[in-house]
Amino acid sequence: MQLPRIQIGSMLRFSYLIMVGAIVFTINFAGHAQKLPLKVLSYNVLKGLQSDSLNMKRFVNWVKVKDPDIIFFQEMNGFTQRSLESFAYTYGHPYAVIAKETGYSVAITSRYPIVDVQKVMDNMWHGYISANIEGIRVFAVHLSPFVYQKRLLEVGQVLAHAALFPKTTPVIIAGDFNSYQARDSVNYTMGALAAQVKREVVNPEIRNLNKGRFDYSVTAEMERHGYRDAVNLLSKAFNYTMPTKKYDAAFKSKIRIDYIWMNRILQKKVDGAEVIYDELTDEMSDHYPVWLILKP
Repeated sequence: MQLPRIQIGSMLRFSYLIMVGAIVFTINFAGHAQKLPLKVLSYNVLKGLQSDSLNMKRFVNWVKVKDPDIIFFQEMNGFTQRSLESFAYTYGHPYAVIAKETGYSVAITSRYPIVDVQKVMDNMWHGYISANIEGIRVFAVHLSPFVYQKRLLEVGQVLAHAALFPKTTPVIIAGDFNSYQARDSVNYTMGALAAQVKREVVNPEIRNLNKGRFDYSVTAEMERHGYRDAVNLLSKAFNYTMPTKKYDAAFKSKIRIDYIWMNRILQKKVDGAEVIYDELTDEMSDHYPVWLILKP
């Protein structure tokens, strides 16, 4: 038995309206998501949060409160791709990428898809990850801890990689650079320098000093290529990133070596940036994390 034509027409119009409504809802939702501020965290978590289940639980609860959209990790020791995915899922990040599954590895987790992923190990001490997240080209890095000349070569490689993308591409380069910046030089005393000299005498594999002085060449190279650190854009204070209250440093002084660098396209979008000092970051790692909020 066929339905009257008027009923068929009504049903078709009704189906069409549902379809159009669904499409409009999807477009509006996607547009809304893209207009939200983007919250970014970079954190050296000291050997995979020391593989301590209690510390990992504290970290997860802390991240849920901060609610970052993207996390750049350094020192993800003990994590595999699968375990990182499971870990990230506990704080609401369905996407995760780790550079390698042995040693000191960088990693990225995200609320949004991580696409066009490149893992670079050649000529790098720890390796780095390059990827696209929400139209931003991101680099998760951890530069050599022991030789300033090696860090200079590594940062040159990362910058050359970033330069391959169109000049209109927004770029973030974040992580542990193991490098000082000249603007903080007033905070590095002769006593701190003496401690570094002594450290290099005892440990011949460490050559972080440049002709017996603190080296600022790596961060200067970042600035020479037009990059600026998020925290520096909003603060003139000395925002040290290590050591934390729980973990002392071999050189017995406060230093700034962790950064979130951005190219010119993103610098005007900074809505907030800081090094996070609180009761939990005092203890979860030997580094303090760096925080960035980008406005739409």
